[in-house]
Amino acid sequence: MTLGRSGSGSTWQVIGNLTGYETPSHEYTGGGPAKSERFFKKIGGDTDRWLLRYLCSKQLMFGQAGVVGCKWKPFDTIFGPSAQAAFRRMASLKRPEIKVVRSRRNLLDVVISKYKHSIYKGRVAAAHCMKGDSECIEKGIKASTGLELPTDTLLDTLQEYDTLENKVDEMLKKMKIPHVRVTYERLYYNGNDTSEWRKIFKFLGVGPAHSKDLTRRHLEGAMEHVATSIPMQNVTLKNFDAVSKILKGTKFEYLLRVDSTH
Repeated sequence: MTLGRSGSGSTWQVIGNLTGYETPSHEYTGGGPAKSERFFKKIGGDTDRWLLRYLCSKQLMFGQAGVVGCKWKPFDTIFGPSAQAAFRRMASLKRPEIKVVRSRRNLLDVVISKYKHSIYKGRVAAAHCMKGDSECIEKGIKASTGLELPTDTLLDTLQEYDTLENKVDEMLKKMKIPHVRVTYERLYYNGNDTSEWRKIFKFLGVGPAHSKDLTRRHLEGAMEHVATSIPMQNVTLKNFDAVSKILKGTKFEYLLRVDSTH
């Protein structure tokens, strides 16, 4: 469960491949707000059957997999009747449990990534690059350099995302949904420290939960995608100074990340 442009594809690949094999993971509840609205409108009412049917069908299709599931992007629909019914069921189930891996990413990086893919629309930068696709990787890295991020609604957008993310976290805790919280940064920018990944596997009860031998090489080997984003925002953004000026002195100042060599 994570916002778009937050590494859910690669995270799912690692979880799957290190617990048996990767199964298809669809954005079942909708990849965008409009699609999610249509999904839950079609279901209608206060029912949890949609989730149980989906997960049961996955178990039957992939009986040897360590993990089956779906991506659930948290839009406002997550607080609707059918979604809430599913969460109540998740809170009550014991054998088996339905578990949520809840990941959050630096919200400024989410905004930057969404903007990059909105302007290129796949023509220059693909949503994901596969290993060995040097042309895609080169284009992706180039597209991630020197972006001019619009700033007129930046604070409003960050506030909207922040409010939603916090409400989702509060809901998971309040409803006592089995879940583990991780961050994109500790999963992908933490050098040789793989403890955030081991936390996921320990929570799920499968895979290398306690293996001190789990290395970054193992994780990268389990991924088919290659990252093309640039961690340092002052490299990614041509107008980083303007963005920095807007965020300085606000509660979002901590989202700024720079490379001191640039």
